[in-house]
Amino acid sequence: MNEEELSSLTELSTEQAEHIASLQLDDISLNAVTSIDADVAHILAAQEGGLNLNGLQSIAPDIAKILATHDGSLSLDGLKHVEPSVAEMLAQHESLLYLDGITELSDEAAYHLSKHAGPLLSLTSLSELSVEVAQRLAKHRGQVEVGDLKKLTSLRWAREAVRRHGGKLDHVEYISIEAAQELATHNGALSLNGLHTLKDGVIAELAKHQGTLSLKGLTSLSAAASKALKQHRGGLVIGQLQCLYDSTWTKAILKKKAGQLDHITQISTEAAATLAQHDGPLSLNGLKEPRAEIIKALSPHQQTLSLAGLTKITKESATALSKHRGLVLTLDGLVDLPPEAASILAKYPGNLSFGGLQSLTPALASALSTHLLGLSFPLVKTITPEVAKALSTHQGMLYLDGLQDLPTDVAVLLSKHSGTMLSLAKVTHLSDEALQHLSVYPGVLSLTGLESISDQGANVLGMRTDRVVLTGLKDISPTASSLLSKHL
Repeated sequence: MNEEELSSLTELSTEQAEHIASLQLDDISLNAVTSIDADVAHILAAQEGGLNLNGLQSIAPDIAKILATHDGSLSLDGLKHVEPSVAEMLAQHESLLYLDGITELSDEAAYHLSKHAGPLLSLTSLSELSVEVAQRLAKHRGQVEVGDLKKLTSLRWAREAVRRHGGKLDHVEYISIEAAQELATHNGALSLNGLHTLKDGVIAELAKHQGTLSLKGLTSLSAAASKALKQHRGGLVIGQLQCLYDSTWTKAILKKKAGQLDHITQISTEAAATLAQHDGPLSLNGLKEPRAEIIKALSPHQQTLSLAGLTKITKESATALSKHRGLVLTLDGLVDLPPEAASILAKYPGNLSFGGLQSLTPALASALSTHLLGLSFPLVKTITPEVAKALSTHQGMLYLDGLQDLPTDVAVLLSKHSGTMLSLAKVTHLSDEALQHLSVYPGVLSLTGLESISDQGANVLGMRTDRVVLTGLKDISPTASSLLSKHL
């Protein structure tokens, strides 16, 4: 019987086992055999060399006890699970034991296997170990080989991981402080990009590593963790931090992302003060409810500031925002704005955008009308004559780019707007009467959404000396085109 014939056997009688024994093979591989009885087990166990029975998907404790007497290596990779009673018997084996099909292991089974008397216990399909199982197996007196563990719970498993993978441990999702202490001693680059959260104590230990340390999975660092990592000697790569607590990390993020920091959800006053020094626009739309002192720390910033994550605002926050020194303040997340807070924001020296407001009350419009530069309301679709009257006293640029319809009475009031520009970008059609009233508006009149115009409407707009923006016209007669020539 040759090796090929042996490998094709699915059943094994006593006579066949005795015949195989007589061949005195260096290794016996019967990987298609799915079951054996005690007599066959005794015959096979008595042979020298390796014994491979990887077709067995389960074995009884008495069979395990017999196979454990085999002097050579024993491979039972077909076992997916091992009962504690079977593990207890197999632990008596004194050579190499391969159980590479096992994908889960109970605490009790691990306890018995930890007493395995041989130099090697192989469990390479195990990629997750509970803390209890890991502690049990760590007591094995020889070498234990497991799969790519996602959790390193002890010094031993950290050491084993480095032995197998060097410093490339991106599959690891958890490490204990003890494991971190061992990893920190690794002489070379250490990559732990699979870690998404780490306790401060673990970070403090990893910070002692002297070499490149990659933690791309981290998106949050506490103040203590930030301080610890600043002491790290060597290259350091971290993920897209969502929390900024100190100037060092803030400067690093600014250098990488410029001012596009919408992923940031929390910052300290120190980080805010550092951001305020940025010479360019700042977008911090991930901040939901920054404290007034955070906003105050941002106020020295002199470029566009976007805080579209704010959905509500207090008087204290409004006061801090009104002192921002930038050109534009975007508050497009506000869905409600109390007139008291609006009066404070009106003191802001730059342009204000309220892209979240869907309606305006006369009180709110009146409060904001004292603002001296641009006001933008891109989601407000309609306004009452009372709101239009209040807005008409505004002396800056007024962007009502959400209005879809403009009644004549509202047009009359908006034509009295005191500012330098009136924009109605979503209005697609205007009556001749409405155009007649708007034509007297003394500033730039932007009607970029207007799609058609009558000859009469073109005539009144064409007589304007101030600029009219009409880039959206589609249906226009030659006469109207001629009348509007200086505005087209």
